[in-house]
Order: sequence, then structure tokens, then C-alpha cells
Amino acid sequence: AEDDALWDTAKYIRRMEKRLAEKPHSCEVEAVVYEHGTHFVFPDGMLKTMLPVGSALFVKLAFSAAKKYPKECKTARIDIDRRMTRVICDWRDRK
Repeated sequence: AEDDALWDTAKYIRRMEKRLAEKPHSCEVEAVVYEHGTHFVFPDGMLKTMLPVGSALFVKLAFSAAKKYPKECKTARIDIDRRMTRVICDWRDRK
């Protein structure tokens, strides 16, 4: 997320994309940078599994961006969940 306060994640994702574009590889890559999402950007389902009670409260207490942009942060987690589920299902179905 752009608002990652612990390190400049978006910068490093962009650097990774640049390096991947410069090097030959056979990997399928889908990099996503969200405007808001905090440092703790787990898929929403995974977050609920790890913290079945109070996950939303934990994120709001731990990260200022989640206090300022709770809807956007949750939307990012849900989007990550959907993207990861799609990729895993596509991978599984190819086997």
C-alpha cells in the first residue's frame, strides 16, 4: 500500500516490476499497489482466520491508515483475498 508507514513497499514493488521487465522469465506476475491498505495487508479471509474476533479492531489500533481510511483498507484486503483465491484456483485447475 502507498500508505505503508513501516517501509516504502510501493517503491520496492515498482522496482521489482522494473527488474522483471528487464530480465527474461517465464513467471506470470501480477503486482498491485493500493493507495490505502496499511503495512498489515493480509487477505481478508486470512486475517479473520488468524484473528477470528477483533481483527478489524486490531488493524485500526495498530495502524493509523486503518483509522483514517477503514473502508479503503478493508476494500484492499478483500481485493487481495479475491485475487489470491483466483490465482490459487487457476493454478489448481491447471494441474
